[in-house]
Amino acid sequence: MKPSVQYNDRIGHASADIAGIDYDAIARRCNLGERYTIIGISLSGTRDISVSLLCRDNDESTPYNEVLVNVYPSIDLSINNVIERLNVTINITNDRKYDDPELDTVREVNIEVEDEDDNED
Repeated sequence: MKPSVQYNDRIGHASADIAGIDYDAIARRCNLGERYTIIGISLSGTRDISVSLLCRDNDESTPYNEVLVNVYPSIDLSINNVIERLNVTINITNDRKYDDPELDTVREVNIEVEDEDDNED
């Protein structure tokens, strides 16, 4: 599944913990019936995050052609309804070597920001 935004300026990767999420219950709440099977989720936006369900359309799919649709349920779904934890990384450079999903940091570094008032001597 490939994410996209208006300009696709940068690409990245996401990981989510979902072990405690009952997607069958979400499907029932959203009245998906037998026609749609949830295969993923999509999160869009910044201030107001829109949650949609990526589903297989079981009526239109064939053994030779899977039809995937983006379902926007009429119930209000928030991020914490569909995932437990989320980590998103985005390569903001133009260097493709940082697009490797296996690339990892070696440690975390916390840097204290000096108060601007402390520098006024």
